[in-house]
Amino acid sequence: MNSVLNDIGKKMPYRESEDYLNDLVNAATEKAITRHASAKRSGHKGLMAISAAAVALVVIGFGIAFFNAKDAQQATMSGPGPLDEFLNTLSDEEASQLQFYEMEEIPEY
Repeated sequence: MNSVLNDIGKKMPYRESEDYLNDLVNAATEKAITRHASAKRSGHKGLMAISAAAVALVVIGFGIAFFNAKDAQQATMSGPGPLDEFLNTLSDEEASQLQFYEMEEIPEY
């Protein structure tokens, strides 16, 4: 078996010019570099999209919190409403009667 391999020697089993092989290596190298660079750029685009979404969520969250706090502040600053004013004018006896009030029949209109 060794004699067969020794007879073949270190000859290439096919014949191609050295320029062709160099060009092939260069083309493969350039393609690999291009793919690596485009994969790197697409990673940055994904990071940019995630960052933009996070910023949007933060802005929306602060906006909702701000407007809810503003509405709550306006509600407490406006004071008692008309129903509260009416109930404050009732005596304890009138409030007790109102609490246990029952209608026997619903009047027709």
